[in-house]
Amino acid sequence: MGKVFNKVVLLIVVVTIGIMFIRLLTILIPQKQTAVDPSAGISYLNERETAIYTEASPTPEPTQAAAPAETGFYEIKDNNYKAAFKDIYICGDSLMRAISEYDILDYNHVTADVGVNSSHIDANLPYIVALKPKVLVLHYGSNTIGSKDAADKFIDDYKASILKLKEQLPDTVIFVDGIFPVKPGVAAKQKKFQNISYYNERLAGMCSELGIHFLDYTILFNDFEENYYDADGIHPLKKFYTDQYLPFVYTEVMKKT
Repeated sequence: MGKVFNKVVLLIVVVTIGIMFIRLLTILIPQKQTAVDPSAGISYLNERETAIYTEASPTPEPTQAAAPAETGFYEIKDNNYKAAFKDIYICGDSLMRAISEYDILDYNHVTADVGVNSSHIDANLPYIVALKPKVLVLHYGSNTIGSKDAADKFIDDYKASILKLKEQLPDTVIFVDGIFPVKPGVAAKQKKFQNISYYNERLAGMCSELGIHFLDYTILFNDFEENYYDADGIHPLKKFYTDQYLPFVYTEVMKKT
């Protein structure tokens, strides 16, 4: 009985040692790697990469179209010209004096006299400088206009006066009015008014040279359905200032300042 038991024990020991030996060999001897063919995976990736650039993109959300450009004049709220022009000062001849006489703007926003030319600026220079306006609108020429040859002196005198303003009011934005057209019948009788377009071209050139703004109102007098002129065919009526001139000035000032 004892011999049988000893044989069993010996057998178990031998089997155990055999199993451990086999495990050791498995660890020590490298296993042959199974080859993997990557072509299928590469083919799939290539297909997806191509699809990224060829598949239809989702339809984008519609974008809102840009707002149309501003047309016409900027609104003057409640037609309150005095409030709209609180930072705008006007100097000129009788065509500008009418604005205060019609009580569209206060006298403390308009300095203008009958029959004057650009020397009116020099005469009122200390007063204008003391005001330190943010925006200054100048309107001269109707009383000075003459032959084309006379335009040189008109421009030289006007330029000299504006240079004085620019020197003493470096932060003021200056606008220069073009000369208003007159009715055709007036131009036919007074030949000097036939040179208005030429004088306005010279004024525009002067403004470009001085780096200031030129305002040409000729278009405002074209194709009117109603008459904006006074009986003399030179001076506009009140409705021209309220319906056309001041809204135009306000719009240009708002755009350029």
